Amino acid sequence: MKKLLFFAAIALCSLKGLQAQEKSNAIKFNPLSFLGGVDLLSYERAIGEKSSVVLGGGYGGFKLGDVKYNSTGVMLQYRMYFSEALDGWYGGANVQYRRGKVEVGHSSFSFDDNTTSDSEELKFNSFGGGIKIGHQWAWNSGFTLDLNLGVNYSSFSYDLNEGQENFYEDTLEGGGTLPTFGFALGYAW
Repeated sequence: MKKLLFFAAIALCSLKGLQAQEKSNAIKFNPLSFLGGVDLLSYERAIGEKSSVVLGGGYGGFKLGDVKYNSTGVMLQYRMYFSEALDGWYGGANVQYRRGKVEVGHSSFSFDDNTTSDSEELKFNSFGGGIKIGHQWAWNSGFTLDLNLGVNYSSFSYDLNEGQENFYEDTLEGGGTLPTFGFALGYAW
């Protein structure tokens, strides 16, 4: 009986080793997304031999002088691999939604050492989409490295707080195209 269990365990480990070659899921972490990206954590699922979908979510924020920015967002991406899904060169297209706020502080100084400060807060919503090209390495150990770059278009809609004067009413909607760069570490199975 012990020999049977031993051979069953070896067969199971061998089967598991074969399955490791055909990875169809990956979870990844992109530290660059802390700057305002939508793919801090992402899940990738192979949907064919050479294609996958990626669902990501993120939180980001930073402070630069008197400006404080934070946002949360989600992203959905389709990838077409040139070799096999989850390993190799790929091209992709994505759509994303982000919301957040920008706080701008103002300080006034006087000669009698009195300092006053106030701040304005702008809330925003953003929809966008873009294209990427990249390479993902998926090693036999399961660890992955994903490097990519592309361009992304985003349209923004800003809302002022109640009671704030809106001197810039015509400029509170906008959009633009920016380059993107991704660097993600993860695990595939």
